Amino acid sequence: MICLAKEATMTFAHKAARFCCAAIFAPLLLLVAEAEAAPETAPIPATRTAPVENTPIQQLSMEFRHPVADGTLMRMICLIDVPAKNALSAEELAARGIDGEHFITCLGEFVGKEFSDGRFQDIAEHYVPWTEAREADFRAMLDAHNLAAENDYGARAEAVQNPAYNIVIAYQSGRSLHITSEGQTLNEHEKGVEDAILTWADDAFAGKK
Repeated sequence: MICLAKEATMTFAHKAARFCCAAIFAPLLLLVAEAEAAPETAPIPATRTAPVENTPIQQLSMEFRHPVADGTLMRMICLIDVPAKNALSAEELAARGIDGEHFITCLGEFVGKEFSDGRFQDIAEHYVPWTEAREADFRAMLDAHNLAAENDYGARAEAVQNPAYNIVIAYQSGRSLHITSEGQTLNEHEKGVEDAILTWADDAFAGKK
């Protein structure tokens, strides 16, 4: 499993910087393997059914940005290695026989605010273990909403400054899925895409998935 970070004590600003770098540069790196197979212009229409990717997910990074009066509310969700105690209770650690300081792969969430003057404010962070069942449920959500058909092959991430959402999923096969909004404001179709993903994420962090 390739994860974005191995540190649980970073400030939100550091997390944001690291996450944003991954979100920006990962598409460029992953495009090398896809360049010959992918068009450089228009994204795949949402009505097209894309092939299902069956190999394990090795990288998952999702950034959502919502403008507010004095800045931007940011929500970042990614696969990250953290000490098990950050994601499991003392009872769960004991039941599983896991040392709380042992690093495990989790689905991590960082919520914060980026002010217009460049300052960052931590709001919340959450972690849940990334399990086979959770990955299967995430894949089911992608399939149910045909989100693979939204693949823009990283073209929008390179062209759009501060998109409302930027999602990168890299698979063990070397293929990847890039879903980026057309701009900073969502159209109706994009609102549906964002709602599907964030509803799944909310349920995952609430322990429903």
